[in-house]
Amino acid sequence: MVDTLSRDMQRVASKAPQNFAPQVKDTQKRLNLLFDHLNNEELVKPDTIAQLSQLANALESKNYGEAHQIQVSIHENKTEECGNWMVGIKRLISMSKATP
Repeated sequence: MVDTLSRDMQRVASKAPQNFAPQVKDTQKRLNLLFDHLNNEELVKPDTIAQLSQLANALESKNYGEAHQIQVSIHENKTEECGNWMVGIKRLISMSKATP
C-alpha cells in the first residue's frame, strides 16, 4: 500500500504544473506522516490499514470513485485515527484523477 501510494504521488508530482508545487509538496509531507504512523505501528489500526490498502488498489486501478468512497468512510467512521495525513490522501485522490 505504501509503495502504491508513493508511486502515484511520484507520478502526480512529475506531471503537476509548477503552480501546484506547494500543494504537491504539502501532500507529500502529509503522506509521509501516514507512512511514519504505519512504520511505528501507531494511531492507524489494522482494519483501517486494510481499508487504506483497498483505497491504494482502487487508486492504482484509476477507480477514483471507489477510492473517494473509502476515504470518506475512514474519515467519517474513524476520526480518532485520522490525523493530518487524511488531507494528503484526499488530495492525492483529487490530483491523481486530474493527472492523466
